[in-house]
Amino acid sequence: MKNIWAVCRREFASFFVTPMGYVVVGTFALITGLGFTASFIFYARVTESPSTYAYQGVPDFEETLLSPFLVFCGMVIMFIGPLITMRLLAEERHRGTIELLLTHPLRDRDIVFGKYLASLGMLAVMMLVVAVHLCVVGYFVDVEPAVLVFGVITVFLMGAAFLSMGLFVSSLCSTQITAGTFTFGLFFVLYILGALSEDMSEENPAPPGWPEGVRGAIGFAYGIFRSLARQLPLDAHAKEMAQGVVAPHDIVYYILFAAFFLFLTFRSLESRKWRS
Repeated sequence: MKNIWAVCRREFASFFVTPMGYVVVGTFALITGLGFTASFIFYARVTESPSTYAYQGVPDFEETLLSPFLVFCGMVIMFIGPLITMRLLAEERHRGTIELLLTHPLRDRDIVFGKYLASLGMLAVMMLVVAVHLCVVGYFVDVEPAVLVFGVITVFLMGAAFLSMGLFVSSLCSTQITAGTFTFGLFFVLYILGALSEDMSEENPAPPGWPEGVRGAIGFAYGIFRSLARQLPLDAHAKEMAQGVVAPHDIVYYILFAAFFLFLTFRSLESRKWRS
């Protein structure tokens, strides 16, 4: 545990030795601040004249403002997360210090967990920004504190899942730019996949005139692909959680997602040892 903490402390401090940490937190604060202001103004206008915006009455606050804003915060982390993860292992390899790190009296788990915890530390700093926004919400709107706290936890779980994938990609790449580009690409593919899945029909796409066996196979494969497209995107599991709805399967999804990519990172480091 001491080694994990040493790696984590060194890595977290390095974010703020360079402008990177300040740029990431500042960008996140600026974008989410603008999003929060726009959302709050829109909701205020809706409450004044619901019929103008095609509402029967004053819409539910959690569903109309809180949940979309928190999911938006998670999506912002998706796009700026590569700035955090791209340097974690790729920079070590680019500098030629990865071999030294692997031969140091450190286990793979010390390196992986230490660097991942450092990225979660950056995520926690960004969660302070989200917490400030929700404190403003709690001051002006009558919302249960538990809902606001669980909203912050929801964004944190989304971010933790994103960062685990970014750490894995960083372990595969030799430069920060490559790691950041590939990480952003994977995130974007998941986002597009989720957006397209909403318009995917439940019907079998195979033409009716095709043989029944072929249609059945195509329908089965299409059903699996449609289910994956709807469930894999990380924002799909946050919409209800952001409203304070405790959904164990969504929480487990984020935990398993992060654990899966941490496992792949372990395997990546092991394969690098074998190649060396």
